[in-house]
Amino acid sequence: MSGATLEFDDVGMRFPNGTVALDHVDLTISPGEFVALLGPSGCGKSTLLRLASGLDSASSGRTVVGTQNVGYVFQDATLLPWLTVARNVALFGELERLPRAEIERRVSTSLELVGLASFAEHLPHQLSGGMRMRASLARSLVNNPSLFLFDEPFGALDEFTREKLNDDVRSLWREERFTGVFVTHSIAEAVYMATRVVVMGAAPGRIIGEFAVPFGDHRDEHTRYSPEFARLSSDISDLLKGAMA
Repeated sequence: MSGATLEFDDVGMRFPNGTVALDHVDLTISPGEFVALLGPSGCGKSTLLRLASGLDSASSGRTVVGTQNVGYVFQDATLLPWLTVARNVALFGELERLPRAEIERRVSTSLELVGLASFAEHLPHQLSGGMRMRASLARSLVNNPSLFLFDEPFGALDEFTREKLNDDVRSLWREERFTGVFVTHSIAEAVYMATRVVVMGAAPGRIIGEFAVPFGDHRDEHTRYSPEFARLSSDISDLLKGAMA
């Protein structure tokens, strides 16, 4: 798997009711980057993901996606309750009409990657919230995405589970080197997860700043409590507060 370029060139988005969600957004994400989109509610973060995935089209400007192989993890796990974990994970492979043997191989590999191999025959209601999100990750991994979009997938989880899944996603990214775009409202999560943090201002959505994250590929609990982490988080917080003042 290799990452794909994602580019927003002077992108604007106006909905039929007149709401302007995005205004003159310019952003280029290089192959293999993991970029966090951070900003207040309603600033257009999720709208950018929908444009990248092809679910919506921009009102103006140009969106360039360097692959047709896009994975998307939503805020909710969106598992079908009557199917086992394995059958849920197989769904995207079935939609692509892959051979049955290939689907089974990919499902097995994906479940192993997210630590759910022993839960393949469980139903969703038998899993914890964190395990359901892992199943959602595995479902998108089946198609080996070059571009992986994450729409605040861990916002409803407890802090311990959220931090564990942050590490899991970073581990997957290190192994697979997809291009990642991760929407969050948490400054700490953005700084911990990303190679670059892109900050958006209040609606209409626009980019007000970018921060390179200097901590390298391998991060752990000590990263979160380092002085450098605190300084970068503070700088991002100051920018957000200034934009909303």
